[in-house]
Amino acid sequence: MTGRTGRPKSQRNRWLTPVFALVLCGLAATGWGVAREAQDAVLASQSGSIRSVNLDPEAPGFRAFTEPTPTALVLHTAVTERGRAELVGASFLAAADEGRGGTVVSMPATLFDEQGSGVSLAAEFDETGFSGVVAAMKQLLGVGFSDVVVLDAGAWVTLMAPDLPLTMSLRTDLVEEVSATEVRTVLVGRTGEFDPADVAVVASHVNPGEPSINLAGRQQEIWRAWIARTAVADERPELFGVNEGFMDLVADLAGGEVGYRMVPIRSTTAEAADTRYQADNAAIVEIIAQVVTFPIPPEPGGRASVMLLDGTGGAVDDRPILRDIVASGGQVVIVGNAESSAVPATEIQVHDDQVAGVARQIAERLGTGAPRSVPLAEATVAITIVVGADLAPAA
Repeated sequence: MTGRTGRPKSQRNRWLTPVFALVLCGLAATGWGVAREAQDAVLASQSGSIRSVNLDPEAPGFRAFTEPTPTALVLHTAVTERGRAELVGASFLAAADEGRGGTVVSMPATLFDEQGSGVSLAAEFDETGFSGVVAAMKQLLGVGFSDVVVLDAGAWVTLMAPDLPLTMSLRTDLVEEVSATEVRTVLVGRTGEFDPADVAVVASHVNPGEPSINLAGRQQEIWRAWIARTAVADERPELFGVNEGFMDLVADLAGGEVGYRMVPIRSTTAEAADTRYQADNAAIVEIIAQVVTFPIPPEPGGRASVMLLDGTGGAVDDRPILRDIVASGGQVVIVGNAESSAVPATEIQVHDDQVAGVARQIAERLGTGAPRSVPLAEATVAITIVVGADLAPAA
């Protein structure tokens, strides 16, 4: 079984941590609902018995903790003429499982979620500040973030400075109003190299009456150009809110293939002052399930913890089952091998009745039998899934 963990500054190893490592180095496992394993160095098997930890990843009974997929929420801001900060867009970054490449999802400032507060991200920022926007984004995306970074155009350009100028395309002229009947060209649209001053304009300027999704598209173009160019040097300027973890994530993206997407939008509403974009919640769930294999819950208990065990002699970490678990509201915190490699049919066990709905959704997506309630006195996860031959990949 293969995987990944958080890496040192310049190296990523695996995303699986054998359970004994938590005993040796005291990693903070509480947030993943597995504190007892770290303290006792034992795990309850799927039958509820207690056994010693097996450290051989090929052996029956092996268990390993997963580590969360590196992610970041970037809030793009600008300063108004009155000196106030305003939100002009947002970006969600997620690394690929192998630590090379990943996904960038861009969002317009006037995106709103009718299942949430109902106000746009920009309005939420005006009313409640950064914390309100982060909370709204957690609810919308259904995940927490490894890092939250706030970048105005100047800070972003400073961060990119070692890689500037950037080669990219600006599809329209950027202009500003001089009077009611006259506009001035700020930056001519073109394809070519953009120096730091021009990149700063592209990152934050909105033409008069222009919808915010156009600016989100230009911010995505900057991500595309920067990630394509950067070698992510070891030394970067010290900026407020930007840490080594975020730069590690950018390094991951720069190291492989990157998918660029605009957040799914269900409908558009033209208003007097701007155009608002209603998020497509169902489509967002599916995107997150595709790009965030091991999510951080949006808040403690915000996702059902899952132990995923292979009963076929295969490798459960490489299967679509992981996406189905995430899309259903779960998070795999432990992966490993069942006590037997000849399990005929997949079994889903529910140890906490409060997450029975999540277990049913997983079963429906997988096409397996109904979940079975298996109360445990000291359950370390809410759900256990033992993968059987019915879900084994075709030879």
